[in-house]
Amino acid sequence: MSNLFRLDGQSVLVTGALGGIGLATARALLEQGASVVLCDQAPVSDVLLAELGPNARSAVCDVTDRRAVEQLFRDFPNTDGLVLSAGILPFDDWMDEQWDASFDRVMAVNVRGSINLARVFFPAMCERRSGKIVFVGSVAGRMGGMQAGPHYAASKGAVHALVRWFAQRAAPNGVNVNGIAPGSIATEMLAGKPFDTSRVPMGRMGMADEVAWPIAFLCSSASNYMNGAVMDVNGGLIFS
Repeated sequence: MSNLFRLDGQSVLVTGALGGIGLATARALLEQGASVVLCDQAPVSDVLLAELGPNARSAVCDVTDRRAVEQLFRDFPNTDGLVLSAGILPFDDWMDEQWDASFDRVMAVNVRGSINLARVFFPAMCERRSGKIVFVGSVAGRMGGMQAGPHYAASKGAVHALVRWFAQRAAPNGVNVNGIAPGSIATEMLAGKPFDTSRVPMGRMGMADEVAWPIAFLCSSASNYMNGAVMDVNGGLIFS
């Protein structure tokens, strides 16, 4: 029996790929045999590309710019998998007068950015009757978050809703759309921020590769009967 977790011959595009969960996901996908396009606002360095190997390519795109996203699709029209991990998490005061601009930026990146990518890649996947899309949500979208502000929690709740919206339309067309809801992960996003590990049953923060490998699973044929699921990877947090 073939190994359904392998991704040989598959092309996967990962947004937010320069660090944290995005980069860890790109590494996991490459290890499973995929060709990976690492997409971010800045180009991937030649040093990193050389380290990742010949199956890694780089793309520059601002996910909030619909025209730039449309060009990204023209550059990589035969993408088999899409991992939407681009996101921001500002730590600011939601009562501050300047917070409205922060709210708009969070929604632009975390929500509209994901929609921009999905709306251009999804129809082609449906036409081919094959494809995987993984939205990266957050435990904050489940429970309101432990440190995150209301803009971030709301944006990730919206991402979880998008998983279900697209999945309903994907399933009849042979496409799988799922999501993942990480807990607090030790990445640059949370670097230097205080964190109370006693609130997590496992007593620690997660590591980026502990999220990356479940994402790789969702990109593989092993997840073929999953559609509309948001997988929790949060160290045992339980919420009502």
